[in-house]
Amino acid sequence: MSRLRILLYGDIDLNFMDGSAVWLASMAPMLALSPNIQVDLLLKAKEQNTHLTGALKEIPNVHCIQPFNKFSHQILSKNARLSVSEAVQIMQQLHEENNYDLVIIRGFNLVRETMKYEMFQKITVPYLTDFKHDERSTKEERADLKRVYEHFDHLFLQTKETKEAFKKLIQVDGDKIQLLYPMIPDTHIQPTFSNKHFRLIYSGKFHEDWHTEEIISVTKKLAARDSRIHTQVVGDKFQDRLREREIQLRIKQELNNTQAIDWVGAVSREDCQKLIEEADLGISWRSAALDNDESVELSSKLLEYGRLGKPALVRRTKMHEALLGKDYPLFVETEADFIEKTEMVLRDEDLYREAAVKIYDASQYFTFKAAYDRLKTFIWSFKKAPIKIVFAGHDLKFATMLIEYFKGNPAFEVQLDVFSSHEKHDEKHSKACLEWADVIFCEWGLGNLVWYAEHKKEHQTLIARLHFQEKDLKFLRHVDMNKVDQFIVITPYMLEEFYNIFQIPRHKMCYIDNLIDAEKLDLSKQENSRFHLGICGILPARKRVDLALDVFEELWQENKQYKLFIKGKRPEEVSWLMARSQERDYYKAVSERIEQAPWRENVIFDPHGNDIPEWLQKIGFLLSPSDYEGSHVSISEAMASGSIPIIRNWKGADTVYQSRYIVSAVKEAVTAIKEGKWQKADVEERKKICMAKI
Repeated sequence: MSRLRILLYGDIDLNFMDGSAVWLASMAPMLALSPNIQVDLLLKAKEQNTHLTGALKEIPNVHCIQPFNKFSHQILSKNARLSVSEAVQIMQQLHEENNYDLVIIRGFNLVRETMKYEMFQKITVPYLTDFKHDERSTKEERADLKRVYEHFDHLFLQTKETKEAFKKLIQVDGDKIQLLYPMIPDTHIQPTFSNKHFRLIYSGKFHEDWHTEEIISVTKKLAARDSRIHTQVVGDKFQDRLREREIQLRIKQELNNTQAIDWVGAVSREDCQKLIEEADLGISWRSAALDNDESVELSSKLLEYGRLGKPALVRRTKMHEALLGKDYPLFVETEADFIEKTEMVLRDEDLYREAAVKIYDASQYFTFKAAYDRLKTFIWSFKKAPIKIVFAGHDLKFATMLIEYFKGNPAFEVQLDVFSSHEKHDEKHSKACLEWADVIFCEWGLGNLVWYAEHKKEHQTLIARLHFQEKDLKFLRHVDMNKVDQFIVITPYMLEEFYNIFQIPRHKMCYIDNLIDAEKLDLSKQENSRFHLGICGILPARKRVDLALDVFEELWQENKQYKLFIKGKRPEEVSWLMARSQERDYYKAVSERIEQAPWRENVIFDPHGNDIPEWLQKIGFLLSPSDYEGSHVSISEAMASGSIPIIRNWKGADTVYQSRYIVSAVKEAVTAIKEGKWQKADVEERKKICMAKI
């Protein structure tokens, strides 16, 4: 398995807990969910506490780099914090030592400095947050943003709304933008959604727009109405006007001396989570200047309250309505709203649970695992070593084009794990393939998928392609759907069938046609091909070669030029088929019918082989008389060669092929063949339909 090395740096002091610091302390463990990703987190400042870094040091594939230890001789900063120029110089040295695949940075000034170093251009993804998202953005800022966008191949923005605002600001298409939503730790225990202590909690920075003084004021009023109500306050970072000495001292006195407030100061993220778990109601009420219908950023603290099963007071905005629903019961605008909604939700168990469940459900989209799953394909695209793909299954013939494509692409390496049956395989070989692979492609969802889903590693991508027979077998019922990243289904009809039968998550399903090589199939037709019928594959009995004989017989009786070519294995070549008495009797009757017929010389058996393009040169009409099929790829191959398909109306045929080629009876098939169109334009139209399958 390949190993990806990532350098992570934000122009952020992790000694102070605020949203940007929590983001940086979340990125590292999110990326490190894959044991094959090594994250080097360069710290900006000397460690004065371990509130945010302590847990990171417990992660084996996260390395916190202390610059004032390793690079002290070259740091001129007197305030124990790296300047952006010092930071980028150290990043350069680290890259020369470690040859990083990917560098992720945050901070506009840092981004500007990084742009001076050519070595970072192709491997760096900046995360931009500190810019105005509306008409307040200056001409100079927009010019800066445009330069950043043009310089880097990719950049991160926080939400869809941020992306749209960014595109509008600098008039770009946004193709380089990857969304990096706020993220929260994964939840392993279902919350109880119950109110216990009449305790509110605020965790975050102290700032006018974060309603610091309003929260103190409203807590006093609530406590005066009900002495059980109190507020726990977590944090110690004062910003902007609240940093002014007199204001800061006054607020600290209020926090320390208000009986209904318990100010715990800065704590570790883990301790903060415990405090939230012990509280009842989160406070995410911010000013209308910050939270309004034009807002484009989402509070990670709101999500953290939700993750732990706590409802939160939050201002009504379009973004919050989209996240929580317009009927979320705890939207607050004013101090009066705050008091009313707090008292209501702390006294009404049903209302409390309703709000808590809504916010909990919304938060699950933003967990570390959900974030990694969304980003892993993008993140791993920076790995220059070939991506290792294992194709696993008992029958890989329909995957031949895929296998050959990836074998011929230097960006990939391929191994095959060929099962001897639906379930039987060389487990030693499969385990070796598992250890080697980045991506596992299970062709058919049978025992191969059951085994690989059970043994798949967290960092690996598992893709399954489903055909038809899986829906009638046991295997998909034994597959852990959470372990499969993508299910490919070969027809729209079968997609709905698999969804309805197995409840495969719809967001994991996609429809992709069976592939054909239309260019190889585009060969000239032989003379008299319009009198030649073909059927490719007549095993098992559901393929209904008897109906093909019915069609051929009617045509032959009118015109002795008609012939039927049967390509593929004969029943006597397949022992398991002959062991079934019903199948054996069916083919015996078919054989006797042919041998006794006056047209027997016009029925030709062609052997199984890889010469389909050449075989189709003599075929004018390809018959598909089956009782049921997946997509019957032979039809597409025939059309790509210019042949006319005659398709019995098996379920789902009309979701893949045009209705003009579908019949419901032998008489219809005979008529369609007699009326077959062989003008050059008609032939080219059939070929054109299949060009999308190349």
